[in-house]
Amino acid sequence: MLIEPVALADFFLSFFSAAMIILLGALYAGLFAWAKITSQYRFQLSAWFAYAALVLTVGVFSQINHFNGYWLSLSFLMVAGYGWMPYAIWRLCVATHVNESEHSQHPGG
Repeated sequence: MLIEPVALADFFLSFFSAAMIILLGALYAGLFAWAKITSQYRFQLSAWFAYAALVLTVGVFSQINHFNGYWLSLSFLMVAGYGWMPYAIWRLCVATHVNESEHSQHPGG
């Protein structure tokens, strides 16, 4: 007997929302990094809008795929990871490049 976890009519919406999760996660991380580099509030605000859209898309994806229990908590963990990782990566980049000017080689010097 074949088990169909997602109705055939919802397959496209499930596929589209899964793709949007990846794209919105990349958009959020990119806008977050650009906001940190340029120190412009509008990019930080745009990053938060991208993250809100990501949370909404994960909710739609979880509902379409009938997630509950373990899978629902895994979806929550994924959204938390998408929100937390750009901060951690930014802190790592800042910490590893803090003394970069001291170690750079200047031509002719």
